[in-house]
Amino acid sequence: MNLKALLTILFGTSVVVANITAAKLAWMPIPVLGETPVPAGFIAFGVAFLASDLLTEFYGENYAASVVNATVVALVAAYGLVWVAIALPTAPFYDGQAYEQVLGGSAAVVAASVVTIAVSQRFDVWAFARLKTVTAGNHRWLRNCASTFSSQVVDTVMFITLAFAVFPFLQGGDVMWGTALLLTIVGQYIAKIVVAALDTPLFYAITEVVDRANPEDIGLSKVGERR
Repeated sequence: MNLKALLTILFGTSVVVANITAAKLAWMPIPVLGETPVPAGFIAFGVAFLASDLLTEFYGENYAASVVNATVVALVAAYGLVWVAIALPTAPFYDGQAYEQVLGGSAAVVAASVVTIAVSQRFDVWAFARLKTVTAGNHRWLRNCASTFSSQVVDTVMFITLAFAVFPFLQGGDVMWGTALLLTIVGQYIAKIVVAALDTPLFYAITEVVDRANPEDIGLSKVGERR
């Protein structure tokens, strides 16, 4: 199995799925806050951040950043393909409206998704790489958690604010302000850091397996390729 190819595909797939499913607001029980609206893509985003951390760990900041850039392009292409599919004539016996509601997403959500992923994922890669350098490659939990927790702040605040407040306001649509906006931001962030904390054991397990594996079997053709 080529780990490099697997993590690259996993990251791109998770980001695309997370952004498409984020159009739905799930109703989640959050400690202290109670029932809170949370964009449904938070689990897929957790997978994406784990994949990006592993890519940076094994293949370096430059490669991980290039994967993020390519994924942004893939995300735009995915939305374009979805819109083309929606625009095709609908069979008279098929409920096309349900299809459009599930996959269509609003222009505000789409624009917010693209902008947010370009910024937050690049920040995650950068923060992980810096923490790895500062700690001399030690304390894996620190770079895994700290980079993800901080980049999730950027991701959550940017996406919720742009998708449900700023872009709808510019379009003259329904705007979420005040307490509802704040609760959505806080609720999603808490949900994301819970997922991020749960993926730390996975990060340790995967890195331990890789340390003991034959480099060529997992896409690390040279020992020095891991930085």
